Amino acid sequence: MKQENFKMIATTFKGLERVLKREVLELGGQKPRELIRAVEFYGDKGFMYKANMKLATAIRILKPIAHLRNIKSVAALYNKVYDVPWEKFFHSRKRIYFHVSGELDTIPNTRFISQKVKDAVVDRFRDRYGNRPDVDKDKPEIIINLHLFRNQISISLDSSGNPLFKRGYREETGFAPLNEVLAAGLIRLARWNGDTHLIDPMTGSGTIPIEGALLAANIPPNIYRDEFAFMHWHGFDKDLYNLIRKSLLDRIKEPTDLIEIIGYDNNPAMIEKALKNAKNAGVEDFVRLEVKDFFDTRKIPGPVTLLFNPPYDKRLPVKNREEFYRKIVRHLNENFRWSNAWLLTPEPLQKYFAKKPIASYKLINGKIPVFFAGYELA
Repeated sequence: MKQENFKMIATTFKGLERVLKREVLELGGQKPRELIRAVEFYGDKGFMYKANMKLATAIRILKPIAHLRNIKSVAALYNKVYDVPWEKFFHSRKRIYFHVSGELDTIPNTRFISQKVKDAVVDRFRDRYGNRPDVDKDKPEIIINLHLFRNQISISLDSSGNPLFKRGYREETGFAPLNEVLAAGLIRLARWNGDTHLIDPMTGSGTIPIEGALLAANIPPNIYRDEFAFMHWHGFDKDLYNLIRKSLLDRIKEPTDLIEIIGYDNNPAMIEKALKNAKNAGVEDFVRLEVKDFFDTRKIPGPVTLLFNPPYDKRLPVKNREEFYRKIVRHLNENFRWSNAWLLTPEPLQKYFAKKPIASYKLINGKIPVFFAGYELA
C-alpha cells in the first residue's frame, strides 16, 4: 500500500541549513526548503523513519499537525488546542511533554501557555476516554512542539524524542565537547567525503574522526538507537521500520587502507575516552587514535584534510591567544604543506594565515559565536 507524503521539518544549528538541505535531497526528500535553523521537506512514513536514522546534521524531525491562528485570549488558546484531534496521533495513556519556543504577543508568559495547552490536551482525552496522558519531563514518549509567533501557534509532533545528536556512542567526553551534529556539519562544510586523509590533531573525545568515519563508511549515525518517539505514535509500522533499517545496514562499507581517519591528542586519558567512543560507534576499525601533541604532528603521505577545534577560553588573555594561533599556523605551514586546514575558532584567522580562506562560515558552538574556515597550505 502506497504511503502518503506529508510535511516534515528537520531542525539544525545556525549555519548548517544548506548542508542539511543537501542531506535531505540526497536521501530522497521532496521539495526541501531552507528555513532559519531548519529545513522543510516532504516524505512518507518510511522516509521519516529513514531521516531519523540517517540525517547526520539534523537535531529533530518534526511533523506539523496543526496551525492555530488569532489566539487573542487564554480562552481562545484553550479552545483551539482542545479542538485538535489528539486521539488521532497517540494513545491516552502515553507520557507527554511540551517543548515551547517563541512567544505570543497576547499571552507573553510561555510557562502559562504550556500549562493551558497541557490542560486542553488532557481534558480532551479525559472527556472522551475517561483517562488522560501523564506529563513526564524526564522520560516522555510523546513530545509536542509548540512554536509561538505573534498570535499564532504551530503545533508539531517530535518524531525523534531524544535529540538526534545523542547518537549513543559518546559515553566519555572531555571539557566542552563538540556537539555531534555540529561536528558532522563541519566535515560536510569542509567538503570532505572520504577522498583524502582526515586528521583532527586536537581530537579530545574523538567526535570529529568518529563522525568522519560514520560518513566514510556510510553508517547512519542513529542506526543503533533503540527508541524514537514515532514508535509511540498510532500507525507505527514496525515491519516497515525494520525493513528500512536493514536496508541501511546493508549499505555500510568496509574500511579501506587507502584513506586514513586520524585523531591525535596530547592527553592519554582523552585518547582512551576517544577509543571507547569509537568502539561504541562501531568505527574502531576505521579510525586511528593516538597520543601525540599537535606540535609534534607531521603530514602523512597523500592528500590531507586537517579539521579541528583548537581550545579557546574566554579567560585566556587575547595576547596569549594570538600567540597560540600564530604558533598553530606556523606549525601547519611548516609541516602540512599541500594540505587543507579547517579550523573552528572564536575569531577569524585570516590575518595569521595572511591569505583568504577557501571558504568561511559563521556558526554557533554552544552559545559562542565562532568562525569555521579552510586554508590551502602551500
